[in-house]
Amino acid sequence: MLHILRHSPHAQSCFASCLRTINAGQSLLLIEDAVYGLFPGTSSRSALEYLPATVRLYALDVDLQARGLALDDVPTRATIINYAMMVELTVEHHKVVSW
Repeated sequence: MLHILRHSPHAQSCFASCLRTINAGQSLLLIEDAVYGLFPGTSSRSALEYLPATVRLYALDVDLQARGLALDDVPTRATIINYAMMVELTVEHHKVVSW
């Protein structure tokens, strides 16, 4: 299952709800304001680091850049992808949940 999270970790409870719901072996794609969760030193970044190691983490490159997060600050476990790769992810997964 692919979880696509677009809401800021600071504005709504969707971010926390998604992290509580995601299971081992699933994928999480951060887009739009959800990429704020990757900023170093934040509680949301710590929460992402506590996800099971088998959860595949992705972030959309244009959203990272638009929100001023240096690509070097993205954790190594996160794969930075572009729009074409995002489409591939949605096709690869049988179920997609949007948060």
